Amino acid sequence: MLHQMQAMETTNERGFTFLELLLVLSVVGIVSMTILYVGNRWFTEQSEKEAVDAFIATIHHAQAYAIGHETATAVRFRNSGKSYSLFTPHTTTYSTTDFPADMKWVAGGNRISAIEFQSNGRIAKPGTIILRTSTGNIRLTLQLEHGRVFVYEE
Repeated sequence: MLHQMQAMETTNERGFTFLELLLVLSVVGIVSMTILYVGNRWFTEQSEKEAVDAFIATIHHAQAYAIGHETATAVRFRNSGKSYSLFTPHTTTYSTTDFPADMKWVAGGNRISAIEFQSNGRIAKPGTIILRTSTGNIRLTLQLEHGRVFVYEE
């Protein structure tokens, strides 16, 4: 009789069935994948915005260098538009920076391929630069003489 009572006690155990556990894990997996997708997209957008800000800062740095050292400077695109370099006199590369993976300079049309500053800090040739990002194009317009940069998202 004691043996029968022990058998009855073990059959009344409570817990999760395999199906319930599988259902909960599926829901957690779907929610996790959604969060990762949204987070990854946000991270990409933020890194591209920071890259545009860094590029504009490099343009202003080139202008300040030209004024401070009374010499011509230039920012030129390299590696098929995937990076850019700041050049000082005698084509010495001062610094080179890569754009994020899905971002690059777009050539063509009457867009400028380099930003050149005269020794007084004025832009040698004003114009437009198009940067292709994962979310669309960004147009940078360089204003004559003053080195102002206007950013338009297309």
